[in-house]
Amino acid sequence: MFSNAKMMKQIAFENLTHDVHTIREKTANFLTGVESDLRLLQNASFVQRFVTALEGSAEPAKERVTEQLASELLAFARTKQIYYQIRIIGNAGDELLRIECQTLSDSLLSFRSAPVSKLRQGFESYYLLVAEGLTKGEIAFTPAEVAHERTERVPVIGFVMPLFGSKGRDGLLIANIFAKDLFRVIETQRHLNLQGKIVLVSSDGHYLYHSEKKKDWNKLLASREDDNLQHDYSPSISAQLLSGQEGIIDEGIDEIISYGPLFSPRGTSFTHQPHAFSNPFFVFESLDKETVLGPAWAFSRTFAGFLMIFLITSIGLGLLATRQFTKPIAMLQHGAEIITSGNYGHRLQVETHDEIENLAQQFNVMAGSLEAHEREILRHRTKLQEMVQDRTRQLTEEKAKLQALLDNVPSAVVLLDQQFQIQAASAAFSSVTGCRFEDVRGRDCQSVFCKDGFCRECVSRQAMLSGNTESHIDKTADRAGADRYIEHVAIPMKENGNVSSILEIITDITKRKQLEQRLLQTERLTAAGEMSALIAHEFRNSLTSVKMILQLQRESKGLSSRERKSLDVALNSIYHMEGVVTELLNFARPSPMEFHPVQLSDVINDSITFIESHLRKNIRIEKFLRGPLPPVDLDAPHFKEAMINILLNAAQAIENKPAMRRKEIVSVRTHTTTLGKELRDFTLRDNMGEAQDDDGGVRSGREITLKKGTRCILVEVSDTGPGIPRDLLNRIFDPFFTTKSNGTGLGLPMVKHTVNAHGGVVTVESRKGRNATLRIYLPLKETTHA
Repeated sequence: MFSNAKMMKQIAFENLTHDVHTIREKTANFLTGVESDLRLLQNASFVQRFVTALEGSAEPAKERVTEQLASELLAFARTKQIYYQIRIIGNAGDELLRIECQTLSDSLLSFRSAPVSKLRQGFESYYLLVAEGLTKGEIAFTPAEVAHERTERVPVIGFVMPLFGSKGRDGLLIANIFAKDLFRVIETQRHLNLQGKIVLVSSDGHYLYHSEKKKDWNKLLASREDDNLQHDYSPSISAQLLSGQEGIIDEGIDEIISYGPLFSPRGTSFTHQPHAFSNPFFVFESLDKETVLGPAWAFSRTFAGFLMIFLITSIGLGLLATRQFTKPIAMLQHGAEIITSGNYGHRLQVETHDEIENLAQQFNVMAGSLEAHEREILRHRTKLQEMVQDRTRQLTEEKAKLQALLDNVPSAVVLLDQQFQIQAASAAFSSVTGCRFEDVRGRDCQSVFCKDGFCRECVSRQAMLSGNTESHIDKTADRAGADRYIEHVAIPMKENGNVSSILEIITDITKRKQLEQRLLQTERLTAAGEMSALIAHEFRNSLTSVKMILQLQRESKGLSSRERKSLDVALNSIYHMEGVVTELLNFARPSPMEFHPVQLSDVINDSITFIESHLRKNIRIEKFLRGPLPPVDLDAPHFKEAMINILLNAAQAIENKPAMRRKEIVSVRTHTTTLGKELRDFTLRDNMGEAQDDDGGVRSGREITLKKGTRCILVEVSDTGPGIPRDLLNRIFDPFFTTKSNGTGLGLPMVKHTVNAHGGVVTVESRKGRNATLRIYLPLKETTHA
């Protein structure tokens, strides 16, 4: 067996060594051909003329020489058919000429000369670094990948030779051959048709070629710092492979490796040795020992198996013979172990008719006595377990009742320890806080709640310090961006007078807050309706009587011009008061709206045309109407009146500025948009044309909700006025609220009523001292009319 394994290993050594020599010789022949090509080009007259032109010729002469050189190199590349690129770069890293392959098929290759506009300028420092230190006639080569038509990467082997003139080095001649041509040379027919691997490696351990990774050329180059010889082999084996010597390695690894330098040292008998290459490279071929020595090892394992069967059979027969003597003693030992484990009902059956049988009978008597004591103990234990189970059931029922109470409370009840870590929570915890209890158990409550505005003040810490119940309400936003109100109540739990834990109750009071706001708006609307009804019934008739008397008095012929002028002033005041009364009546009982498909841009243009004649000369309206907008169902007269009110408010706000500029602007913009957050509004009345109940009371409004992602038409009106103070923003839509001396406070409430009747929402954004912006959102998909 050992002789057979040794012979097979020796055959593998010889074949591997022969394969490595063959690869080295053919690779050297290939590289010698490349060397000869480069030397031929270096010494060619057209290259020498080009080098001479680089040192001092005029530009026209350089261009002629370059064209001639490009023509010669094109012919050279078409003849050789192994070069992907032939390039010449200057000492500054600029590309002076490039001959490149146009197609990548395996058929006859076609080449072209790159135009001057495509030559790379100042990006070839890598090749300058590779050629650093090369003397005249020396060649360096390096693996690389070149982008072809910016869509494909071509593996190449780059050969770099310096070009010297009378003044020194004038540039570099670079020849990039297809890496696949070198791989074909390396993958020559081998003696061993086993699954071995061939590797070509540089002196620093980087793989130039690896037969198992040749299909992942880009990965092989990109991961060279991690996937290299030092990564795959131990330092000692890597040092042997890179030593420059020839040899075989089969100790300490699971492979048989034959290795040697790609270029033999000068002076050896190795033929076709290229002398110009400055790069040391090494080649080795390896086979798994299992592949070579598998048959010998299989025979060894078979022989060892038969030997083990023989030994096991002999030992088994010996044990069978001794069993007759050891069996009674083993039974005694086994019985003792059973009784020790607690099985006192076990009895021994030994029939040897000697002292061992007597010992087994005494053993059975002892086991019977232990069994009687065990039954008594078991009876007492059963009674105790029944008592414990009954008490446990009672506690479980009480706990279930308490948990049911907590789980059915809509508030989240959270128990915190003295370190404010979450210990327990009710079922509503997830729905109120948005967190799963399993994810936050044991965490500090501040790290869970005090984010995104959910808890701005830690009432639990305040309760721990004060020893009293603390509460706080926070305003935050839900996932849709709508306002959300959270109430935190912290109750200290005391033991022996000291706070041992905190019971925090977290309640979502958003609906309660919304109800409060609705009640407040209802109260305001009630007051407005009552006031409007009072003015409509009490003042209108009186104003009519006064107006008729003044009109009759003015028609008298005996009036002086001064008296007639005074009567005109009085009549104008009466007309103004009638207009106010009419506006109040329109607010109290607005006319029903009729909706028709209308182009919103036309309504806005009509409103601007009407209002422009009422503006001062220094106030100008700029419109940015992005169109065409989708048609939308509108009540055109009401919406036009709303736009006129908005534009008049903007113009009047500019007129009330302390110092007006020469040019003041009111801008109107329209476009479609998608809501990034949810918008909500509460209407002043529930129906478009009905503001009161049958008994005369004001009917409460309804809520309008535009969900996030709704497609809307946005109308945006901005002015360069003084802006609106923050404390007044929430009141500008209240009926009769105004900051103008002659205003009624009904313009913006009517605007809000009209927009709400179209299913839309109106918002205002402003700060004191800056311009104000009013935005109207009209939904496109669904419009729900009151």
